[in-house]
Amino acid sequence: MAADTAPAPTGERPPPVTVVPVRRYGRWAAAALVAYLLFALGWSLWHNPNLDVASIRQYLFAPSILHGLAVTVELTLVAMGIGIAGGVLLAVMRLSDNRVLSAVAWGYIWFFRGTPLLVQIIFWGFLGALYPNLFVGIPLTGVVFGSVPTSSLIGAATAAVLALATNEAAYCAELVRAAIISVDGGQREAAMSLGMSSGRRMRFVILPQAMRVLIPTLGNEAISMLKMTALVSVISGRDLMTSVQQIYQQNFKIMPLLVVASLWYLLLTSILSIGQHYVERYFGRGFGVRPSAAHERRARRRAAARARARATAPADYGTAPDHVDGEPMVRAEQVWKWFGSTDVLRGVDLTVHPRQTLVLLGPSGSGKSTLLRCVNALERPDSGLLEVEGRRVGLREAGGRLHEMTEKELCRQRARIGMVFQRFNLFPHMTALENVMLGPRRVLGLSRERAEAEAERLLTRVGLRDKLDAYPGQLSGGQQQRVAIARALAMKPHVMLFDEPTSALDPELVGEVLDVMKDLARQGMTMIVATHEIGFAKEVADTVAMLDGGVIIESGPPGECLVAPKEERTKAFLSKVLA
Repeated sequence: MAADTAPAPTGERPPPVTVVPVRRYGRWAAAALVAYLLFALGWSLWHNPNLDVASIRQYLFAPSILHGLAVTVELTLVAMGIGIAGGVLLAVMRLSDNRVLSAVAWGYIWFFRGTPLLVQIIFWGFLGALYPNLFVGIPLTGVVFGSVPTSSLIGAATAAVLALATNEAAYCAELVRAAIISVDGGQREAAMSLGMSSGRRMRFVILPQAMRVLIPTLGNEAISMLKMTALVSVISGRDLMTSVQQIYQQNFKIMPLLVVASLWYLLLTSILSIGQHYVERYFGRGFGVRPSAAHERRARRRAAARARARATAPADYGTAPDHVDGEPMVRAEQVWKWFGSTDVLRGVDLTVHPRQTLVLLGPSGSGKSTLLRCVNALERPDSGLLEVEGRRVGLREAGGRLHEMTEKELCRQRARIGMVFQRFNLFPHMTALENVMLGPRRVLGLSRERAEAEAERLLTRVGLRDKLDAYPGQLSGGQQQRVAIARALAMKPHVMLFDEPTSALDPELVGEVLDVMKDLARQGMTMIVATHEIGFAKEVADTVAMLDGGVIIESGPPGECLVAPKEERTKAFLSKVLA
């Protein structure tokens, strides 16, 4: 029986399929019942003579109520602002490699979360009973430069702010820490590979992504803070709830005044919730959140401005400068790297000269990625010599001894070594253009206009002129990898490292990435490529090195290693890959 053949396409859109939606009568009935009950409750309250609507209207805008409302808003804003800033600082300290900073932050959080807020408010309010005078001097020496009475510096308002802010900082610290560690580790490595310092990584890459997780929890904290301000009454503070209590203790109209307080609290929490919604949309850029109309208008204006200022001259990729003949770009001698008892690299020797392409082959776990990470100083070799442009990677010699590079020196070294990762590691909260601009702006110090022009030219060169304002989540895998290549090239690197750049791509997308890499090789960019693309290696590589078990077991021109390999392990690997 002959197989059915599909009809030839006509070029016209067929009519849509008619689908009968599921009738969810039960849900509609439940929603109607809830709405009816709420309406009935509201109706009974409004017409209840005991509610005393006239008193609600009388006190809703009473001067004492409005004064308490203003105090509540001021305390909430100031305490939350200080608490969030302190929480970020404490979270960074907790995550620091410095054990002293981490211990201090842990101790602060332990203490302020472990004692009741009411006790802390009373402590600050009556600090003068413990320390009648505050002095400036050198502790434990008796040297005093000056002193003032405690009561003249810390009144009820100041004590309330200090208590609420110091307590909130402890809780915010753990919220911020949880948000930071939720960010994928590849984001940190991608920022490091651009030569960004730890402060810039945190400011421009980690925290903007962490905010997407942090904002909902901070919204809860702000609403809780709004209501916790009532505790300041114990030190003669006068917030909204305290003002309400003082009035109904005189006229005994408890229910009407509680309704007044509830209405104002509902208004304030509604404003906070609306603000939280828009802040979430802002920090949700690139994560599937639909951009606002204002964001789309700004994108159109930027595109129009780029079109007016676009340079007509084509840009090169930014290949490395000329080097002294015979001087290697990358040199490794007996490089070892181990993790615990596992030896990942075991005495690797290799040399890569300027304008050459070295292709690393080998099975998974053979050490290819680790070797590339060592070259870019993302990992430090445990033994051996590893140099880029004649300088040791991550180390400097002084007084006949090896010392770790400072962060500034390490960032400068990484900035000259471009790296493209297997998982792309694009920054999801930035557009393609912003991804490419980040390094030149924040590391090289280029102006926004120049960095934007260079980024546009690079993205055009890799075939993504029409995707400048697209976020990584809106791009295919091949497009994302081409953006990653453009991002690395924007730093004008002297050598490019590719860590299996096509292994995470569909077969149909591999070609577009390899074409960019071939173009780089033709322009003379020095490259080290870990890949399983044998065809690419035959066409582009100057040298092929086969790794197995952390050792280079065979190396040489592709015509020898790939066509007539000497080692049986190389033959077996090639037979499986080519099959």
